[in-house]
Amino acid sequence: MRRPLLAALLLAAAACARRAPPPPDLSQDPAALLAAVRATQDKVRSVQGSARVRIDAPGMKVPGGLQEFVAAEKPDRLHLETLDFFGNVAAVLVASGGRFALYDAREHVLYRGEATPENVSRFLPVLLPVEELVTILCGSAPILPGRPVSVQPGDGSLLLTLAQGAVGQRLQVGELAAISSSRVRRLGRDAAGREVEDAPAYDLDLNLRRHRAGVVFPLELKLIAPSARSTVELTWGEDLDINGRVDPKLFEMNPPKGARVVELGSGQEQR
Repeated sequence: MRRPLLAALLLAAAACARRAPPPPDLSQDPAALLAAVRATQDKVRSVQGSARVRIDAPGMKVPGGLQEFVAAEKPDRLHLETLDFFGNVAAVLVASGGRFALYDAREHVLYRGEATPENVSRFLPVLLPVEELVTILCGSAPILPGRPVSVQPGDGSLLLTLAQGAVGQRLQVGELAAISSSRVRRLGRDAAGREVEDAPAYDLDLNLRRHRAGVVFPLELKLIAPSARSTVELTWGEDLDINGRVDPKLFEMNPPKGARVVELGSGQEQR
């Protein structure tokens, strides 16, 4: 990683620092802290339950929120079921084993194809690989495949910085090595040759954390995509089940009787 980007991440970490000490069980060695975070992530394998999803994006504003039934199982099994105002199914999206299907109940059309980010993110204003979306729904943040380079104190937490070339990620790590926020930044140059930073992916805030299933699990997830000027928020309902048995049939989708089937490629409708 270029030194200016690393310095900027460290400066941001210092700016976030508070007097509250970090949990005493967290290692301040970058590699050891990253290992603890990954071990915590591995404790949550699946989630399912009702949720309220709010979207604020250009051309896609849902301030009141959508009622959803959500099921996700690592690494890549996903079921999103949108209900209308009267509790009827409006749409169902499933993904598993590299395949994807989306049923639009209002149009009575089933779309299916590869589980590409373009296909899987048809409910969202942000492109996400299914594995990343499942990780987020399971209460954590996808981690860059970079090297851990530093640990700084935060507000009752530790701020772990990772580097992968010109891209850096800062993870706020709290109790039981649970991630409470993630920021990814990339260093580049503008037309005048000056060094600038941008957000190539999305930021995550994982709030309202509660002790569940042996981990500190966030009941509120907030995804912010600065470049897309988009925000997606999800709040879990009281019926959230962590690591319970998930019916494998939730991740299957056969064409409903009489539905028109549209085969999709890598993200474009085939005609």
